[in-house]
Amino acid sequence: MIERAIKQSFLSVLEIKDLKYLWLSQIFSQIALNMLTFALVLHIYELTNSALSIALVMMASAIPVALFGPFSGAIADRIDNRKILLYTNVFRFFCGLLMILSHGNVLGLLEIIFLISALSQFFTPAESSSIPLIVPKEKLVAANSVVMITTYATLLIGYSLAGPIMVLVNSKFLFLLCSLLFLIATYLIRQMSRYDNKECKNISLQTLAKDMTDVWKESKDGLKYLLKNKKILSPMIRLTVGWTVLGAFITLLPAYGETVLKIDPKFIGPTVIAPAGLGMIISALLLSRKSKKVTSRVMNNGFMITSFALLLFSFYFAYSGLPFSRIFLFMTVILIGFGSSIIQISAQTILHLNSEEKIRGRVFGFSSMQLRLATTLPAFLVGGISDLTSPLFTMILIALTVFIYSLILIFE
Repeated sequence: MIERAIKQSFLSVLEIKDLKYLWLSQIFSQIALNMLTFALVLHIYELTNSALSIALVMMASAIPVALFGPFSGAIADRIDNRKILLYTNVFRFFCGLLMILSHGNVLGLLEIIFLISALSQFFTPAESSSIPLIVPKEKLVAANSVVMITTYATLLIGYSLAGPIMVLVNSKFLFLLCSLLFLIATYLIRQMSRYDNKECKNISLQTLAKDMTDVWKESKDGLKYLLKNKKILSPMIRLTVGWTVLGAFITLLPAYGETVLKIDPKFIGPTVIAPAGLGMIISALLLSRKSKKVTSRVMNNGFMITSFALLLFSFYFAYSGLPFSRIFLFMTVILIGFGSSIIQISAQTILHLNSEEKIRGRVFGFSSMQLRLATTLPAFLVGGISDLTSPLFTMILIALTVFIYSLILIFE
């Protein structure tokens, strides 16, 4: 049954040539990005043994988002999306090589993460804006399910492989491997057709002042459009909250896994993130078959499922001594991934359907900025609370906060 659903929903949409190349490029680039991110989280945690220190990686990712986020969408609306995807992958390839040279320099590694984050901020709105240009409207849910499944699968693969590779080989090899993956992603983007037919407004040195003024004005127009359009603003807020929860959860995992679950932080990926990824894939499969039922109510249900599962996960200490407690924990983490996937696929599809093509880049530019800030800035707060209290207390606090928010949505 699952195999037939995959063939009908996923393999059919991947027959679209440009989506297939975009999808393959996403696989390689996101595995590389996730391996780099989690490897640095593990490395810094090993050095300091502090959950707060993990937020340094998050902060290095957040600052360029705040600086360039408001303008990235306007750039995507002015320049050929394929060119943006191509050049950002090329530069991320060189950043990976720089990490090899800065292997022993924590500050240098954080500076490179800053550069990669800045490049990714321009990459994301171009990628999101590309999907409605190459996929028919009736297949958007299936296409978004493919993209989201890939996002979760690459998160799972990247986070699961980072620790074992660092143990079995070394971090230099991991940085080289990530660089090669970005290079493969670049090649795949080159195979795409020139699908973006917008009238490009190229930025040149001769007209730099005017171009920057235009980009600033277009960015402000995009923000006004977003704030006035509740069909865009509402799913964007819920998507942001969903990613905030995910960022806080990932930040806390190494410390929570070590102190409560009694799992070595290097193996948190395969033991905790893996089942969450499985839940995300199951959710995406189900949603792709119910494409006409993707609504705000579905998002609300996703929040309720996630909050219930987080409560069970955070109270693991209460049933850890019971038979089959690890199996129950495994099922709980699957539910966390399942609920998170419902939130994100539903919100992303609603944004695609409700945004106008001429301003879609700006919509996803602001969305990308919100999401990346949502997964980084709260991480600093979560790390601080964990160090001042305990990982257990902080995980319970996160679960209760999400539960209260889900109740507010249901009774709204």
